[in-house]
Amino acid sequence: MNTYARRELILRAAAHAENVRIACTVARTASVDPLLLAEKRDCEVRFMSLPSLEGVYSPTPRSVIILGSQRPRGRRAFTCAHELGHHEFKHGARVEELNNGRFQRNKDPDEFLADMFAAFLLMSQGSVRRAFKDRQIQPNRVEPMQVFRLSCYFGVGYSTLIDHMSLTLGLLLPNQRERLLQTQPKELKANFGGAPYSEVVLVDEFWRDRAVDLEIGDILVLYKGVVVEDGPRLTPHGTIDGQEMFKAAARGYIRAFHNNSDWAVNIRIAPKHYEGLARYRFLEDPEESTQ
Repeated sequence: MNTYARRELILRAAAHAENVRIACTVARTASVDPLLLAEKRDCEVRFMSLPSLEGVYSPTPRSVIILGSQRPRGRRAFTCAHELGHHEFKHGARVEELNNGRFQRNKDPDEFLADMFAAFLLMSQGSVRRAFKDRQIQPNRVEPMQVFRLSCYFGVGYSTLIDHMSLTLGLLLPNQRERLLQTQPKELKANFGGAPYSEVVLVDEFWRDRAVDLEIGDILVLYKGVVVEDGPRLTPHGTIDGQEMFKAAARGYIRAFHNNSDWAVNIRIAPKHYEGLARYRFLEDPEESTQ
């Protein structure tokens, strides 16, 4: 794919992602839930165990996106947005094999277009710039932990955010990209007691617009002064730099509040490797003990 064709696809993807955000009444600077957007665009979303696949899109008999339940959450979010891109551009049925490469120049044009659509839907230029400004982060001085925090906010993978900021948005220089990619997410998670294949979600005072989604066993790190409702769904997991940490213990819904402001957030907890309709993953299972 030549440079001109690639640029045309990027511009087309960015414009359509913005149109979808507008149609779904999502602010230009907001982080989004791609599963919710897919449902708003008349795509049913399901989770299934697909060991050798990232996901599937089928337009018939009704539009459905199937996500691999065993993939990391950031990968599932990007895959959902990618499959939604195939739906939006009417590419027809797709089966996505395990794929470690995003933004590749030699990709099939439809696959590259869907990648770019997903990137701009999840990480619009306006939302990325707003996230940096809110947190007073200079792109030319950004550190790995700051990128990890932003990847939590956008619900995407650490390297996916770095590649988008570098290769698409032009916010990072090539040497910055290389430096940041030298740090592995598992190293950053370890600071909070996270295992290599578990999820750690950092929530700061600028988290807005969407719920915090966890799975049982994930670690939640809340900024100073935040308290959670009493209940069995989150168990204390210590503190770090004054930030309370919790481990997700039971399926369902809970709220967190800040003691000295009107900040609050909904927290939704699903089972690990859930299979079934996405919209039901947080509903309490009567067979699960919450005692």
